[in-house]
Parts: sequence; structure tokens; C-alpha cells
Amino acid sequence: MSIYDAFITRILPYVLADQLNTGVPASLTLAQAALESNWGRSGLTQKANNLFSIKGTGPAGSVTMATTEYADGRATQAQAAFRAYNSWEESIADHSALLSRPRYKKALNADGRTAAREVAAAGYATDPGYADKLISLMNAYDLYQYDVFKPKPSEEGEKPPLATTTSGIDCATPLTAQTAKQIAAAGYKFAARYLVPANYTWKRLTRSEAEAITAAGMQIVSVYETSADRPKGGASAGKADGAAALKEARTIAQPPGSAIYFAVDYDAQPSDYNAIEAYLKAAAAELPGYGIGVYGSYAVIEEMHKRGACKHFWQTYAWSRGNESSNANIYQYKNGTSVAGVSLDLNRSFGGEGWWNTNEEEGEITMSKEDAEKIIKFLSAGWYAAVDQASKDEFNRLANEVRKAAGIPV
Repeated sequence: MSIYDAFITRILPYVLADQLNTGVPASLTLAQAALESNWGRSGLTQKANNLFSIKGTGPAGSVTMATTEYADGRATQAQAAFRAYNSWEESIADHSALLSRPRYKKALNADGRTAAREVAAAGYATDPGYADKLISLMNAYDLYQYDVFKPKPSEEGEKPPLATTTSGIDCATPLTAQTAKQIAAAGYKFAARYLVPANYTWKRLTRSEAEAITAAGMQIVSVYETSADRPKGGASAGKADGAAALKEARTIAQPPGSAIYFAVDYDAQPSDYNAIEAYLKAAAAELPGYGIGVYGSYAVIEEMHKRGACKHFWQTYAWSRGNESSNANIYQYKNGTSVAGVSLDLNRSFGGEGWWNTNEEEGEITMSKEDAEKIIKFLSAGWYAAVDQASKDEFNRLANEVRKAAGIPV
């Protein structure tokens, strides 16, 4: 186990427990702890169990250490008193208490990226690149997967579902039962594949492939794309593509209520937005019962959301110039990697993806996969905190029962 995995494993049970109690995203706590403590190896952490560089006097007193501060973008060295703790668990609890103050309220129950920007904006650190450093760690170590919390009730008093972040892939290569299992075993929970006419056989999603993806324990995201700039064709192109997508959805028995994304796979300019909007709305008119989504750059996602052109949004980092939309249900953050010998892109999702699987019409599943994964994360925290093997075995048994209820391979 690497030092990075060991560090996360050591503090994860406390981070998850505090997330549940306070709403501080686990991805934020983990990233801050890793950055501030140099993965538990900093002098401050070694001397004072202080994982977050919190200043002042703590339960175990304080220690004076050198620190780097920024004023007008310039780094200066100074001496400061930092809180000392009796344990790492105590340091994590104090960090959660600090972020529960009104000053940081916008970071609570938020996705990790938003939380990182909010704590930076609220003045947690003087480093102007603080948020970017945290987000870089979240991306590199997939820390979003640990975010599970209840968002605040809406103004109408409704209780929204639990929010989570999920890792997935997209690819043009059809997956076999073997490659689907290998990709799922690597930790990916969904696969985005092409819902396209038969003359695009080389990248076309079939029913048998959808069954293989489902059997591997992954969800499916459908995307329609025949050419990169097809949406420039406006309403006439959208009408034709919507009809073609409907035919394919019926062929593979994609269940109504799920989403079909249409790709704007180029650096679209403002002069293209009217055509893209018309394209999406015309496609939607041909797809009764299905949700419509758009894949594209930050600007496309923001503009189509503002125009109400569709309900699902999949952003690519390409052409986004470092911006990430808070409206994105899926974010494609890396292109051109390989898993199980398949060339693919990496994604993470934040809920509302509109994905589906082939079990949905069979009535075999008694629990949603998303709910199961959330429960399993809490059972995992219990496993790490268990003091004897019998307790660990019981947590394993319970996790497997949850997997069975959701149709996830045990």
C-alpha cells in the first residue's frame, strides 16, 4: 500500500463520520489534510498531530512553527503558533468544527470542487492557488468518491436524496463481458457508450453489450454523435438525429425515463448557440419519454442550461479553459487513457445523470445501485473502525447483502 493510500485509509473512518455529522465534504477534508500535512509527514503533524495547519491553542496546547504567508500575491516567511492535538482524530474533529462556522457555510453539503473554492474565498489560507491545489488532489486521487451527505432541505421543505460522486468512463470501443468486468473492477461505476445507427458499427452500443455492462455492475450513459459539429445543423439535424436515437433506444430496450446525450464535440462559439439550442429541442421532440442531455464545453453547458435547452449536462474539460460548471451532471476530466486494454476517457458524476441498466425492466433489483453504494461506504467506515475480526466479518457480510439487493456483483 502506498503512503497515499495508507494515509487515506487511516483517517477515512473519522472523515466519513464527521461528514455525516457536519456536512463537511469528505473530499475537502481529505484534500486539505493531504496538502497541509504533506500526507501526514510534515513537522507540524509529527510534533502536534495537526493535520490542517490550524493556528492557535488546541487541546494539547500549541507549537510554534515557521509558515509561509501570502500578501498581495507575494510569499513571506513567518513564525506562528499552531494548535496541538492528542490524536489525528481530534485534529479532524476540530477541523470539522471550524468549517461548521458561518464563515464557511457555503462549503457545507457542497461538492468537493465548490467546497474548495468556498473555503479559499472565505480566507482559510492566504495562498492564492489554494483552491486549485485542493482540486488537483481531489482529481488525482479520486477523493470525490467519498462524498456522501444529505443536502439541506429545499425552501419547500422537501428532503432531497443523498448526493454522491461517482467515477466512470466513456469510450468508442464496444465493451466485451471481460473488458466490462475489468473496468468495473478498476473502480468505475458507469460507462458512456454511443447510441448510433447501424452504419456506425465500430462504436455502436448493442443490447448484448448493455447486458454485459450491467452484469459487470456498471450503469450505462447513452450518447448520440455521428459527427463532431452536427449540432450546427440546427432544428433539421436535431429532428433527424432525435428520430434515429429513438430507433436505437428501442432496439436496445433503453428504458424510458433515462437520458440520451447529444454531443457538441468541438469548440462551439457564441454564433453557434442558437443552432445548438434548436438542435437539442428538435431532438427532444422526437424522443417522448426520454430525458435529453448535451455533451460539450463549459460555455456550451452554461449557455444551454440558461436557455433551458435540455435537462442533463455532461461537460468535457476540452475547450473549457479551466472552468467547471456547477450545472454539470457528469464531468469528463481526462482523455486518452487506457483501462483493460481499452482506450477511453475518465469521468466523474454528481447525480442526475439519467443513466440506466438492463435490469430496470426485469424487476430483479430491490435497491438502487446508488443507494447501495452510499450504504456500503458507511459500512466500509465501520469496517475500518472495527476492533476485532468478528466485527469486520459482519460489516463484510452486510455489505455483500446490500450488493445482492442492488444487483451488484459480490
